[in-house]
Amino acid sequence: MLIQSQEELFGGVINLKHITERGIKVSKLFSKDGLKAIFHGEVKRKDEEIEIVGKFFIEKEMECARCLDEFLFSTEEEVFLVLKPASYLPHSEKIELKMEDLDEDFFESYEIDFYEYMIHLAELFIPQVSFCKPDCKGICKNCGENLNSGNCVCQKQ
Repeated sequence: MLIQSQEELFGGVINLKHITERGIKVSKLFSKDGLKAIFHGEVKRKDEEIEIVGKFFIEKEMECARCLDEFLFSTEEEVFLVLKPASYLPHSEKIELKMEDLDEDFFESYEIDFYEYMIHLAELFIPQVSFCKPDCKGICKNCGENLNSGNCVCQKQ
């Protein structure tokens, strides 16, 4: 049974060997734990490898690392990723990574929940530390006032 539609692709755990070589057009919203990501692109199989090519539109409510205010982080990211069987990994202890190696991921089993995989992929584009705006002034270290809202009493003294 070949997987030929996005409904089949994201319908639960699938066998990667069943993805069609012709490709599956994808336009899908993924959401989990405050993350919303829309992916427009294509997923296709080439022999034992899976290519994911397209664009993510990602939004997530986050807390500013400087002022602690909530804000909506958003980004658009191009995706080109090749999933390969773990047997393709080199077996030497020392491996020198090249830039093109960052476009690869490896899987142990051909069984995968593709919906969860795509959420994980979108999460990789979310920074660990982010700011509500580039010039965020943060909070006063003495009184805790948000300096984006104006000057605090401490600064006047």
